[in-house]
Amino acid sequence: MNKNRIILITVLVTIGVFIAWKMNKGEGTAEDTATNANKKQKIEYISTDFNANAFSGKVEEKLLKEIGICDSTQGDDNNLDNPSCSPRFFRFFKLNKTKGLNDGFMLLVRAGVNKFPVRRLLIFERENGQLVKVNGFVGYIIERRSTDATYDDIVVRFFERYYEQKYFYNCLYTWKNGQYQYVRCEAINDSKIKPEKSDSVSVEVEKIIKEKQLVY
Repeated sequence: MNKNRIILITVLVTIGVFIAWKMNKGEGTAEDTATNANKKQKIEYISTDFNANAFSGKVEEKLLKEIGICDSTQGDDNNLDNPSCSPRFFRFFKLNKTKGLNDGFMLLVRAGVNKFPVRRLLIFERENGQLVKVNGFVGYIIERRSTDATYDDIVVRFFERYYEQKYFYNCLYTWKNGQYQYVRCEAINDSKIKPEKSDSVSVEVEKIIKEKQLVY
């Protein structure tokens, strides 16, 4: 077990003890603390069931064809290897609050599509008439947080397996210099990270995300 994992496991144990102590003291849970900290920021929690997903119109299919991620001639909505341009495989999110999907979007891709085993989140923005991928995450969006800017903050959930142990990292990203950039890790395996541990743990998690090529 390398040094990074030892640090993270130690933090998880510390978090568990801290939460239990807070609850015994009657001071609320980690979720309560997070809610109070973000009370001035509107948060949209996101969960996607692709079987119930739907497009708003014709623009989504047009954009999928433009980026070449699906087969417009495919009539089978169950073929993950050669996916149709269907909402069963793709979900769109608005990127810029002042622009339509045609000028930029976040695209959540279902696990298994194009033989990729897990969900992906792709960010596209139109530059000089062309759609350009500005971010790629081997993870999926779980929160959208309002900002005063035209681009909201997002929380992306990453997954990795290390020596049969599963790790889930919930990481905050903010828009800067034409793309989403890492801010911090906020939770590991759904346990909130203590504020005094946030900086050091976030650095280690970012290293893991890069080493595992979970961003591209």
